[in-house]
Amino acid sequence: MAPRHPNARLRALAQEAGWSGAALARAVNRAGAEIGLTLRYDRTSVAHWMGGTRPLAAVAAVVAETLARQLGRPLHLADVGFAPAPTASDEGPTPRTALHDLTELDTVQPRTRPYRLAAPTPVSLSAPGSAHGTTGAATERVTVSHTRAAQDMLRTFTTVDSAFGGGHSRAALTGFLRSSVAGWLAAPAAPKARRELLLVSSALACLAGSMCFDEHRQGVAQGYYQAATLLAAEADDPTGQAAALRGLSVQAQALGHREHALELAEAASALRTRLPTWLAAAVTGQLAVAAAARGERRRALTVLQRSAELLGRSEGAGDYHRAAHEDHESEVLSALGDRAGAVAALRRSLQLRPPEERRTRAVGAARLGELLLDGGALEQACTAWHAFLDDYPLLRSARADRAVRTLRSRLRPFHSTAAGRGLLGRVQQVCVQA
Repeated sequence: MAPRHPNARLRALAQEAGWSGAALARAVNRAGAEIGLTLRYDRTSVAHWMGGTRPLAAVAAVVAETLARQLGRPLHLADVGFAPAPTASDEGPTPRTALHDLTELDTVQPRTRPYRLAAPTPVSLSAPGSAHGTTGAATERVTVSHTRAAQDMLRTFTTVDSAFGGGHSRAALTGFLRSSVAGWLAAPAAPKARRELLLVSSALACLAGSMCFDEHRQGVAQGYYQAATLLAAEADDPTGQAAALRGLSVQAQALGHREHALELAEAASALRTRLPTWLAAAVTGQLAVAAAARGERRRALTVLQRSAELLGRSEGAGDYHRAAHEDHESEVLSALGDRAGAVAALRRSLQLRPPEERRTRAVGAARLGELLLDGGALEQACTAWHAFLDDYPLLRSARADRAVRTLRSRLRPFHSTAAGRGLLGRVQQVCVQA
């Protein structure tokens, strides 16, 4: 057995961060939970790492990201003493190679990519350089037929995701990106055909990000969203970039990174004068949510009103409608401590939600149950959770699965009541049948 050598780099970074071994272990456990890793490290584990033991590859990546967040700069595995120095190709992938690498990662090892808070997010609309010809393997010329096929697939995957959750078609979408779209992006094409392909590729990558987010594959989801911004940037398309930045902000918000979520929402909102009115309303609504989460009450309410005004001027296109805006209003009011207002807005959202948006409706109903129980309305909460269970059996969504676990946990103290006992019994039945 080769002798182990002390990891001086890891020790120095922990000291720079001001962390004890126990503090570093706790931070690693929290960051691992974001990507579905259940970690229970303690100061003894960190001592072993500093002594020269290397953790599993997935954990090593989380350790590097944890320290990067605390120190405010990106760190590679080599920087923390866990791997050889990165090659130049690791630093700045083109849109095509980013898309290719991410689809491979999502297929092979989806849990090894951490959510990177310290990594820079591309927000400039300046083109990062053409992805054309990056692999040299593709010889087929891209035509309008390829773009139409991608657009048809985008419509199909969008419909399935909305109705049944990301788990049903994520693998199919990433497979399509890997087997077809990546090759088309590397093929020769006329300028107009290439731009159209970039537009739909960006939308597909953004949808893949949303599906991975729904499946709690957070590091991979972030990568898809970032690939979408790069593809949109090459096409000089503010719409695609704003949509991806909005997705990144929603994700950061869900993971509790409020300052990062606000920065991303501001980046998306900065593009609003170049966006369709419905999308300008959407990114403005997300900005209101992010501001409210940061405690910026006046700004959140002002921006929320601006979103409503923009929505009122839109022509009903896109995926942001009145139900989505009411959902934003509920999130804003909840963050600002107005539970009654949040409940009322969420009820309106659920009433207005189109029937084909089953996954969003289910997640919203589950959140309504939590808000109602927070206010002491047990029977009303159970009614909302029953509505959630009406939709749940058709979904494959980690967010919906988490809502079931939350339901059980929240109702456990009320298991002796008629409402609680009946709902918990139904949960058991639904989960057995699933």
